[in-house]
Amino acid sequence: MTTIIRLNPIGLLSRLAASKSSGCLELDEGSVYWKLYLRKGNINYVFCSIQLLDQLKFHLHNLGFQAAIAALKHLPSSYLTSESYSTEKSDHQNLYSEVISWLITEKYLDSTNGLKLIESITKDNLNSCLWLNNRGLYLWHNQEQIPLWIQEKLGTCLSINVPKYLNSQQARLKQWQNCSAKLFSVHQRPYFTSGWEMKPLPKNGALSHKTLKKLAQALKGRTSLRQLSVLLQKDELYVAQVLSPYINDQIIALGNAESPLDKLPNIPKSQTFISHSSSVSASAENQPAKTTSTKIWKLVCIDDSPSILQEIKRFLNQDKFEVTVINDPVQSVSVIFRVKPDLILLDITMPRINGYKLCALLRGSEPCSNTPIIMVTGNTSLIDKARAKLAGATDYLTKPFTRQGLTEIIEKHLT
Repeated sequence: MTTIIRLNPIGLLSRLAASKSSGCLELDEGSVYWKLYLRKGNINYVFCSIQLLDQLKFHLHNLGFQAAIAALKHLPSSYLTSESYSTEKSDHQNLYSEVISWLITEKYLDSTNGLKLIESITKDNLNSCLWLNNRGLYLWHNQEQIPLWIQEKLGTCLSINVPKYLNSQQARLKQWQNCSAKLFSVHQRPYFTSGWEMKPLPKNGALSHKTLKKLAQALKGRTSLRQLSVLLQKDELYVAQVLSPYINDQIIALGNAESPLDKLPNIPKSQTFISHSSSVSASAENQPAKTTSTKIWKLVCIDDSPSILQEIKRFLNQDKFEVTVINDPVQSVSVIFRVKPDLILLDITMPRINGYKLCALLRGSEPCSNTPIIMVTGNTSLIDKARAKLAGATDYLTKPFTRQGLTEIIEKHLT
C-alpha cells in the first residue's frame, strides 16, 4: 500500500514513531526527495536524492577517517557516474551506497566505522528534510525495508529514537535562528566585502583584525560555510555563530549555495520546527504547524485510480484540508482508524472489495459510525444511488466532477 498525504513532516514522523511503525516515509519536495526508513518507530537510515562526493568527504572529515579520504583518490572513475542530482527516483543513482561499499570492500573502512558514516549521513539528511515546512508530497510505504546493501556491508543498522532526536534538534535550530538573518544555509559561500578593512569591527565580534586578514585570504566566495568548518576543524554552527556579527555589519557577505545544494530547504527562520515526544496526543501530531487557529479538516480519499486521487488533491485547498489518499481499499481501514478523518471520499468500483462493502464495514465500526462518507462513481442510475444509501453512504458524487462540485459537497457535510 502507498499512502499519499500532505502533513508537517515533524508531526508525521512523530506519529509514525509513536505507533512504532515499520516502513519507508518518502518526502518529495519536487526538486529533491528523501526516503526515511523506520523499524518499530526508530529511524534506520535516511536517503537524499542529492548525492555528491564533496558531501561524502565532509562526513569522512568530521569523523576523522583520513585513510578513507585519501583512498578516494583511487576511486574507480566509473563510480562517479553515480554522482548526480536528479528528480528521477532511481536506485541506480546512489553514489553513497557504491562508494561506501567500495571503501568497506577495500578495507579502508570497517563495519563499525561504516555504521558511524551512515549515522552522520542519516542525521544530515534528516535535518534537511525536517525543514521542509509543509512543502511537497509525503508517501508512506508500509513495511518497506532498509536498502539491502546496508545489511550486506554492515551486518546491522542504526536505531535512532525519534522524539529524543527531534528534541535535540529543536535546541540546535534555535541556535541557528539566533545567527545572522542573512544566513540560511550551511552551503552559502562567505566572502569579505570590498573595503572591509576600513570598517569598524563589531563590538560583539570575537575575531581580531589579524585573524580576519588570514580568513579573507581563504574566503573568496568559492568556499561554503560547511567547507570552511572542515578547514577550521570546527562545528559548522560554531563557525556560523562566530561569523554572524561580521555578516550583520556587512564585513562578510554571503554568496548563494552552488547547484544542486541550493535546492535543499533553508534553515527555518520562524518558529515552525515543532518537537514531538511520544507523549504527544495523536490529534496534535496530525496537525501542521500553523500560526492561526483555522480549522484544518482531515479527509481520506479511497480510489484505485492514481489520476483520480491526484485530481482530488489538486482541487482541494491545502490550507483548509489535510488529505490522505489511499489506492488499496483492503488496507484502508487501518489507515482510517489511525487518521480519524472528518470526512471520507470513497470510490464504488474497486478491485478485491467494492465501495458498497467497504462503506458498510466502515459504517458498522464505532470510529466511523457518524463520519460523513461520500461515494464517488461514474454510475448515475437510481439503483446505484439506492445501494449507496443502503450501505450507509451520506451522499453521492458523480464522475467527472468539477472543483466547485467537489468542494461544495464536502463543505455541505463539514459545516
